[in-house]
Amino acid sequence: MIALDNPSTEELVTTDTVYIVEDDESTREALGELIRPTGAKVVTYGSAEEFLQNVDSDQPSCLLLDHQLPGMNGCELLRQLRNDNLQMPAVLVTAYATTSMAVDAMRMGAVNVLEKPCCENQLRDAIDQALALGRKEATRNATRRELAARIEGLSDNERAVLKYVLDGVPNKQIASLMNVCIRTIEARRSRIYKSMGVQSVAELTRSCVAAGFIDS
Repeated sequence: MIALDNPSTEELVTTDTVYIVEDDESTREALGELIRPTGAKVVTYGSAEEFLQNVDSDQPSCLLLDHQLPGMNGCELLRQLRNDNLQMPAVLVTAYATTSMAVDAMRMGAVNVLEKPCCENQLRDAIDQALALGRKEATRNATRRELAARIEGLSDNERAVLKYVLDGVPNKQIASLMNVCIRTIEARRSRIYKSMGVQSVAELTRSCVAAGFIDS
């Protein structure tokens, strides 16, 4: 885990949210009543399309959804989230479970596929598991945004030096390539380390990978 300060990832990550996507209103209400005592915020939608228009993937969350929905079904919704690069652990509930559907759902991000009717304890356990993964994903997202903002805050010259450093180019060679003295490169490198909150090339590399600035 990369530690950040001002702001910290703990400040950026807030209350758990369980999104329920279920077309039957009475079932939505019953699921909400089951989940709210856990302290999680519950947000319900009657269709996949409505959910996609309103979802906030920046907060720690999970998705509880029925497979049989009007319009886009549960597996299609999971596929759309994956295509949109929205990582949200999901629990899929269906009365028509098949092996192929369960495998497809798990590939698309479902952490569990439950067959109706399922007991309350089984459902709670599945949601707890999904929320635990959702918290980790939200923390990673918060870290990535903060580190990306720090890189964006560097000057053009500092970002140029950063790229050379990540490529393993020595200061003397960077100075020659940028047509400046080595002390200028050392000063820029020092500012980069301070801005990124790191003390070594290894830490700098990990931060840039986490920010999506370079590939792992």
